[in-house]
Amino acid sequence: MTRAGRDVVNFGVGEPDFDTPAHIVDAAKRALDQGQTRYSAVGGLPELREAIALRYQRRYGIRTTSANVMVSVGGKHVLFNLAMALLDAGERVLIPTPYWLSYPAQVHLAGGVPIFLETTQAQHFKVRPEALDAALTKHRPVYLILNSPANPTGMAYARDELEAIFEVMRRHPDVLIVWDAIYERLVYDGFCHVEPGQVAPDLAARTVITSGFSKTYAMTGWRLGYAIAPTELIEALTIVQGHSTSNATTFAQVGGLAALSLSEETTADMVAVFDKRRLRMVELLNAIDGVDCLKPMGAFYVFPDIRAFIGRHTPNGTRINSDVDLAEYLLEDAGVAVLPGSVFGGPGHLRLSFALANEDIERGLPRMAAALAKVV
Repeated sequence: MTRAGRDVVNFGVGEPDFDTPAHIVDAAKRALDQGQTRYSAVGGLPELREAIALRYQRRYGIRTTSANVMVSVGGKHVLFNLAMALLDAGERVLIPTPYWLSYPAQVHLAGGVPIFLETTQAQHFKVRPEALDAALTKHRPVYLILNSPANPTGMAYARDELEAIFEVMRRHPDVLIVWDAIYERLVYDGFCHVEPGQVAPDLAARTVITSGFSKTYAMTGWRLGYAIAPTELIEALTIVQGHSTSNATTFAQVGGLAALSLSEETTADMVAVFDKRRLRMVELLNAIDGVDCLKPMGAFYVFPDIRAFIGRHTPNGTRINSDVDLAEYLLEDAGVAVLPGSVFGGPGHLRLSFALANEDIERGLPRMAAALAKVV
């Protein structure tokens, strides 16, 4: 539609709309000029692994060494390596809904079976301990995936909520915990991101942390992520990676090393911009009759409830049977691109990103409101 000259406001983007900081870019350029274009160790440059471990230990007070770190081609690659390393055919993985859509896809690719643990907007899309206990008892998964702050909902777990979850996990000692913290630095309203090792250090031997540079440092195209895990799991992940991609791009790793040397203010400035957009988007969405939108605690997404429009009809008489139908209608009628919640396991919702210019938010949401006002 854009190539055809149609003006489309795209709320589907899943990456910061900021340039990678110049300090990082310059470091990668120097690495190229210095000939750092060969293979590195499969698990990453030793100095980068050391820097990741040191940064994690300083920020969260959790003892970490380079032997607990592996660098991959993005956070997504870490999760794929995990599925390949841990799952035999037919084995199960417990995934709370709504979920990042690659979680179940990766489980399927590894021959596993995703099992979904439903959460609702009424519980702010967070796992309840009693439901978790029942699902673990019934399905006996290899691992549980938790994402905080979460894509697509923007919700995040506070310390007391994690304490309750990990108390349940202690009753299921054969289940690994996979903690996806890719949005850890993008939090709002004074929310304090908490890591599993701060709440349940006794579970460290079966906890895998996955994160990366994409969101924090606006480095999505660099494809650079990492795992922090017990050494035997790091060794298993490294074997899998050695037979797939080998190392992450060497000069991109040098950029990652430069990123870790930046001050906290680099990310703080970006978060401040996101925060203003977040508040404005929630305000505009909740002003639309029939839309109910929670205020996200982190990341850069909102996940409004649009179930009031299911079963209604567009101006040309077409029945809206699902959030997919509504997303298609908004694209065609209003030139507004949103993602249907169904693809994230959250039917009856839409995902909109606020990682786009203020002008686009101010153009796009009134268009969406006008289009929804015509649905009868």
